[in-house]
Amino acid sequence: MIENNGPYRDLISKRKCGHEGVEEFWWITSDRGAYGHEKDGPLCDWITNHEDFMSQVKQFKTVLQAGGNCGMYPRFYANYFENVYTFEPCPVNYACLELNCVGDQYHRYFGGLGADRLNKTIRNECKSNVGTHTLSEAPGNTVMWTIDALNLEQCDLIHLDVEGYEPLVLLGALETIRKFKPVIILEKKNGFKVIESEGYTEYKTGRMDTVYIPKN
Repeated sequence: MIENNGPYRDLISKRKCGHEGVEEFWWITSDRGAYGHEKDGPLCDWITNHEDFMSQVKQFKTVLQAGGNCGMYPRFYANYFENVYTFEPCPVNYACLELNCVGDQYHRYFGGLGADRLNKTIRNECKSNVGTHTLSEAPGNTVMWTIDALNLEQCDLIHLDVEGYEPLVLLGALETIRKFKPVIILEKKNGFKVIESEGYTEYKTGRMDTVYIPKN
């Protein structure tokens, strides 16, 4: 845990939500893109699409979501799943995620997901949209995990919004995908070629995300 969120206290503040039983979120004050509102952005996407996100899920034991950003989606998913795994490599975002996602059902990881465990570099692209940070393959200080290395007992849904890094995350998840056949959600269809060869087909596309399901 980032102790007391101290280094970032002056950068974050509360925002009203009023959805899914969440009255407010701790959020990065300068952000104007990663939160959105009821008619645009991630909050709108959730309100509009979350029923489609989960309509094909057969069990609600474990969801794996990345990037966790400031914790909106993992907090919402906690209303439906027993276990919520979430990953966020940006320290300021993660400080908010810690405040927003409190409880034993959350499995929070300060770092990124990829195809291997080698540390990578994070690029902070835009302070006004804290959802645009990207990972590069250059060696750096960002701790990395693979989904397969988690040795999950169950995986019912994988939801990835990792700014183009989806193919590498999926390559590090192939054993898990083959074992559990989870529903998979990808932003802008990034990474579909990886799971197409695993027998996945498109179920439905929303404004930003596409839901994929196994054919059998």
